Amino acid sequence: MSEKNTFIDKAIEELSKLTRLEIHTLVGNYTFVQNAGGENTVIKNDSTADRMSSQINLLTGDITTAMTDKFVTEYKELREYHTSREKEGHEIIEKNIKILKSIVETISDLTDKKD
Repeated sequence: MSEKNTFIDKAIEELSKLTRLEIHTLVGNYTFVQNAGGENTVIKNDSTADRMSSQINLLTGDITTAMTDKFVTEYKELREYHTSREKEGHEIIEKNIKILKSIVETISDLTDKKD
């Protein structure tokens, strides 16, 4: 198997695991997950009681959104902000797919020229 096919097969295998995008809006005190070096890496999504979370299935396009009562009654601006973040998430995914396609095409072209 050529290096090109090995790379592409590995990339497809890893990308197939990426089927869900999660977007979280948290209010209040929250905590971070720390890496082995003690650096804050990512926010713990369940570290505060007031939150709004969306899960987007990247294969089907289905979106599931959950929010606490305060998001329903008090946090209209944050609901709108969260919705805009969902839109940005879709745009980022589309851009990343175009970049990945360009990378694969470049590798394919370089490999073809090498052969």
